Formats: sequence, structure tokens, C-alpha cells
Amino acid sequence: PPASVGFADWRLATAAPRLLDAQGAEVALTAGEFDLLCALAAHPGRVLSRDFLLEHTRGRDAGPFDRTIDVQVGRLRRKIEADPNHPQIIKSVRGAGYMLVPRVEAGG
Repeated sequence: PPASVGFADWRLATAAPRLLDAQGAEVALTAGEFDLLCALAAHPGRVLSRDFLLEHTRGRDAGPFDRTIDVQVGRLRRKIEADPNHPQIIKSVRGAGYMLVPRVEAGG
């Protein structure tokens, strides 16, 4: 995998858990948020189910009432979206899951 990927005005350092904004300032992420963002960035433009995301970020299956992914998506949106109530980067697909909308470009 590339050492970093870019999407929208963000740069995600995949080797070290770092997310940088357009000005190069680091945005603090929890380990779960970082893993979730990496999973979404690895499959841009594809709808990823909660089960898929939970398995790739936590190594387990989701229970019927497991809201872990939804909570983490909400936290990520508050950190990276211009308007978290009208997300343009991480979209919800009703009944299916989530997708990273912007094109992802591999970095150095």
C-alpha cells in the first residue's frame, strides 16, 4: 500500500496514523477512526457495508444492534467534513453502508 493517500483536501499517512488538512496541520484521530478511514480510502467510490467495515477495522462481525461504525463515521465527519450534517466526503447509502466519494490518489 502507498505511504499516503490524498482525497478532497486531505492527506492520510497510511504508514503512521496521521491525517493532514489542506494546510498540512495534523488532525487527531483515534485508532478506530484511522482504521475506518483507511478502509474507506482503500475502496473509494464503493459502498462498504457495516459488516465489511467492522471486520476490517475490528476483526469481528457486527451484531444486529452494533452501532460502532455509525458512531465512528459520525466522529470522522465532524473532523473532515465542511458541513457534517450534509456530508460530501463520506456518504451514507441507506440500507447498504458507507462510501468515500472523492477520488483517492496515492502519494509517496
